Amino acid sequence: MSPVRPAPHDVDRRQRRPGPSGSSPAAARPPARSRAGTAARLRIMLYRHRWLRWAAAAGAALVVLATLADDPSGPTPAPADTAPPGPAALLPRGTRGVPMPVDSEVFATGDTVDVHAVLDGAAVVLSALIVDAGEDEVVVAVPGDQVDATVDALTTGGVVLVLAPDAAAPVPNQEPGPESPP
Repeated sequence: MSPVRPAPHDVDRRQRRPGPSGSSPAAARPPARSRAGTAARLRIMLYRHRWLRWAAAAGAALVVLATLADDPSGPTPAPADTAPPGPAALLPRGTRGVPMPVDSEVFATGDTVDVHAVLDGAAVVLSALIVDAGEDEVVVAVPGDQVDATVDALTTGGVVLVLAPDAAAPVPNQEPGPESPP
């Protein structure tokens, strides 16, 4: 057998392949690494530079937080219902509100009353203001130093509320007499 001799190979000349139909030769296939896509180049860069991965993750987290903070899809908070002020807001300075049971619907908020003990009839509080009137009790503004006496009168026998005229209002159907100043 004769030894096989390799064919002369010219480096400058490219080998041509026949085309799919055999008529025209096609260009040689480019190497795989020379034309990497944009996504592949991005993956390679992120792998080589790990700090970029952390920066990209932080940026994505900030975008998500900003999106969620501006998202109005959650339930909107209902406006706070503003209730009218309670009896505590209407108490004059230096007084305490003492609830007292009543059987009459005569008393109204803003009336002035005298509080008398049932046991001995003595006046416990004079010219007290009613700050809240309910169906079966009223809240009376009692001066701070008379609260103990009022509670004691309530627990030992009860109290009677007596409507008192307002000091600023004139008394109707009363003409000035010789003993009263004009």
